[in-house]
Amino acid sequence: MMKTIVIDGLGLIGGSIALAIREQWPNYRIIGVDIDERSLRYAKEKGIIDDGCAQLPDIASAADIILLAAPVAVILAHMDQLANIQLKPGVIITDVGSTKKQIMDKAESFNHRGICFIGGHPMAGSHKSTVTAARANLFQSAYYFLIPGIAGHTQHQQAIETLQALLAGLHVKWLILSATDHDQITAQISHLPHILAAGLVNMSQDTFSQSPLSLKLAAGGFKSITRIASSDPEMWTDILLSNRELLIDRIDRFTERLLQIKEALRVHDQDSIRRYFHHAKITRDHIQALPNDPAANFFDLFVNIPDQIGAVALVTRILQEAEINLVNIHILEIREEIDGILQLSFANQRDLSQAKKELQRRGLSVVRGD
Repeated sequence: MMKTIVIDGLGLIGGSIALAIREQWPNYRIIGVDIDERSLRYAKEKGIIDDGCAQLPDIASAADIILLAAPVAVILAHMDQLANIQLKPGVIITDVGSTKKQIMDKAESFNHRGICFIGGHPMAGSHKSTVTAARANLFQSAYYFLIPGIAGHTQHQQAIETLQALLAGLHVKWLILSATDHDQITAQISHLPHILAAGLVNMSQDTFSQSPLSLKLAAGGFKSITRIASSDPEMWTDILLSNRELLIDRIDRFTERLLQIKEALRVHDQDSIRRYFHHAKITRDHIQALPNDPAANFFDLFVNIPDQIGAVALVTRILQEAEINLVNIHILEIREEIDGILQLSFANQRDLSQAKKELQRRGLSVVRGD
């Protein structure tokens, strides 16, 4: 049976989801909503959507499923619009907002009307933000959080299954949790690191304001841990404000840790400093989920490669010849030596083990395989 899918927001996320639905369900009608006429025109020309419009109320009543793919502030405003529209019986509403508590609180009004609202958040993205960068495999093997409106409610369970079937082409790892748990997790592992990365870059700019060359020489660990500081400022302003209470608490707690290490430095407390780094090393070295853990995301292999032409190509060619699927590849800028470290990510433990075997057989040094 053909369904009408309305995607409100045709940026990287909305466009990529539309592409995945198109590939999995070619007979479904996909309608894009965006105030940017160029995005609508591009998406229609490329076959990402069947039709488009500028305002959600103009098309919402025809939708079987509505996906809100905009910044959190816009999602909240558009939820208010939907609250005043007569929607199709059985319609499912979902979103891809980076924080969930505000959204799920507002969603209670839909639940009281018998309309299923399932919160969602795919944990993947890119430094690019427009529909022109959309691709169906953007979320492959990434977490996709789903937050039910009413825990254990039969109607919501059916809606979750419908959404998982609709988005099967994303090839994600589904995790169902509460809005509170979601926001606490993302505050710690995503939002706070973005604040710290931006702070390090801004501090370095101030420190080296009279010596521009010094900042240009920044490499190794500095470049690795501040990479996320290149993220979209508008998007991150929206995200932080939508999770501000939790983030204020996280910043306070992190400040306490900085003050502790500052005091250890002041009094020359070697044991405290050593424990500070030792505890972090143990935790970081074991951060990879167990192979049978349903929450496992990527399985990482670290390969030592020489800094010479064709080194990376050799690794990818070995994996291609062995027909091993590589989810992601990243050159770690953690040191300034002759050799470098290549981080290879796989979707499962089997692929990682096979890759390790093939690379070692061809003479490459595997530093670590989680």
